Amino acid sequence: MLSILLSIPVSVGLLVWMARMKKTNPFPKYTFVKLLIAGVLAGVISAILSLIGGFIALLIQIGPEQFKMLLNAETAQQVLDSMNNTSQAVTVTSVLLGLVRTFLLVGFAEEITKYFGAKIVMRKKGVVHTWLDALICFAVVAVGFQLSEDISYSAGSIGIAIFRSLTPFHFTFAVIVGYFYGLGKVKGKGAYTALGIFIASFLHTVYDFSINLLKRTEDFVFLALFMIGFMFILTVLAILKLRKWHKNGSLDISIV
Repeated sequence: MLSILLSIPVSVGLLVWMARMKKTNPFPKYTFVKLLIAGVLAGVISAILSLIGGFIALLIQIGPEQFKMLLNAETAQQVLDSMNNTSQAVTVTSVLLGLVRTFLLVGFAEEITKYFGAKIVMRKKGVVHTWLDALICFAVVAVGFQLSEDISYSAGSIGIAIFRSLTPFHFTFAVIVGYFYGLGKVKGKGAYTALGIFIASFLHTVYDFSINLLKRTEDFVFLALFMIGFMFILTVLAILKLRKWHKNGSLDISIV
């Protein structure tokens, strides 16, 4: 229970902060709750997509013959040992394939499900009037997603709970998507939205992959530390920019 409580303070703080931003011009009733639920559901859907994609990737990797061996108790260990040896080897090919797999099954899968989760809630009349409204919607969905992940990953581990609490990077990715979404609406070019999703997915991919590499070998500790530091700085900048946009009203531009 303590680990779960330690994993949520930053995300809850971001929610309270964004709710206060909308105090003078509030969303329709229960919109925040709907956005949070959309974030949780996006997490469930992306997890299912990742499992399906992982199964397909496994089938492609080992081939149908070895897959049949995997289903046989007598030969399964042989296949698993072979897969383990292959996964531990870090080569240029394995890194590139790992990046592509992480992009498709984690980075893009999670960013696109969060995007559509927010869009479903934003369709209701009166939810979004301005660029800032849209950005906050994406950010709240992302925090809902983050909370569901933090609680599930942190159960039983205080160290992981603290680390997860201090790395609310789903919020950062959402600020990027929300900014480009609004920019696309203002300029009348949907390509900006696609660009925002791609940038967020790419950053998400590189960060997650660097952490996964570190789990396999300590040779990549500096890459992992660099990405953690980079994302932390980007998160601080996202918070400062959102604070500035709210104060000076630069994103109070109608997009409906």
